[in-house]
Amino acid sequence: MGQLNKIDQNLLVNHQMQDFRLYIQKVEQKLCKNYLKQSFREMESYPQLYSKDRLEQFKIKYKDFIQLDVQKEIHCGIINLDELHIAAKLLQQGELVAFPTETVYGLGANAKNAQAILNIFKAKKRPLSDPLIVHVHDKNNLYTDKPDYVDQFAELFWPGPFTIVLKSTQLETTEILSAGTGSIGIRIPNNEIALELLKLANIPIAAPSANLFTHISPTSAAHVFNDFYDQRVHIIDAGRCDNGIESTVIKPLGNELHILRLGSLAKDTILNKINQSESLKHFAIKYENKYMQIEENEEDIEKELQDLQHLDRKSSMEAPGQFLKHYSARINSFILTFKSINAFQEIDINLKETVIIDFGSELRNRIANFDETKYKTLSLNYDAKEAMFNLYDLLRWAEIQQGAQQILLYDFDTEINHQILHHENILSLQDKIFRSASGQKIYYQNNKFYLCQ
Repeated sequence: MGQLNKIDQNLLVNHQMQDFRLYIQKVEQKLCKNYLKQSFREMESYPQLYSKDRLEQFKIKYKDFIQLDVQKEIHCGIINLDELHIAAKLLQQGELVAFPTETVYGLGANAKNAQAILNIFKAKKRPLSDPLIVHVHDKNNLYTDKPDYVDQFAELFWPGPFTIVLKSTQLETTEILSAGTGSIGIRIPNNEIALELLKLANIPIAAPSANLFTHISPTSAAHVFNDFYDQRVHIIDAGRCDNGIESTVIKPLGNELHILRLGSLAKDTILNKINQSESLKHFAIKYENKYMQIEENEEDIEKELQDLQHLDRKSSMEAPGQFLKHYSARINSFILTFKSINAFQEIDINLKETVIIDFGSELRNRIANFDETKYKTLSLNYDAKEAMFNLYDLLRWAEIQQGAQQILLYDFDTEINHQILHHENILSLQDKIFRSASGQKIYYQNNKFYLCQ
């Protein structure tokens, strides 16, 4: 067990290493055999997690949400809420544990264990250039460098959906966690189960969202199960998450706070709070949309993780959530607009094969002859916070509707004559919807659809 958590110092020189591939290969050579042996021992130690009865109970509980491929075997484990001590033990020993936060479910691993971190990338089929966020329960032990202003940010925003990117020289695994940048995102989640798990495990937990790369982030245990039931992932069954979208990621640079990822903590909320702080109000908030193209296809990413290709730092990102294609359903998604700018090609959309995700009743009032069974609204009351809570859940629902070929999503640029509640959340909603559709827009007029450039 100790061998899993302790890696020889000469293998982990520091985050300035030039050969990432050599680093990972040495980590795997030293740890992989021990990890596999440990995995079999844990299955014997906690057989209830993998029992047929527990699995059947889980499948019945979430029967309306679960989709299984009969060609795949089930290898995951289900952890009940009274078994958090087991979840903590599994994390300490290098296993993957999916746990709830106030934002979305995270796929957690011991942030001090290089092999466990690598297993996150492999399970998600995530490129090594996409960094991970580390979760802790104590602001006095962040495993990063700690500028003077960090305590003030902690007082204002933690626990909560606020991730701050800081230089890290304290974790030997910074190279993997940071995609070679030397800086990691850190936060304290505002969820009782997550905090209890962190305290019991007494380790920092690296945890991106618990979904396959580019798929919709999970807001329930059923969503996690659908993506990872055929892998060795342990899922804490804890219902739905409170916020519905990820944390907001910021990086201080001089007197500026750069928002690297929009999230459930609104930009305006951050600005209002820091303006009330004498020690922080000098910070100016900067945000610029970044829509990075995924340079590798799924096969390339799998090969990269199999062969442990050298990490090109020029292509590494400062924070997760910056790819254009993100939070995406398994069927085509389009943003439906009523602005004719750049509409150039008429396309055939069969509304009987189309899922419509509305806001208020805007699309219902403008589109004729759609299938009522394939219609949902993010918020009937025009509440942006409620829409944020429902977005990923409805995208997951949409992709499993029988006969559905595409999803049409409400465009938050639409001009409407209705007051929007919690308007400060609109910017984050727009960002998530734009990425979920990979930026694809369709113009609608007179019962015809036109693809936009």
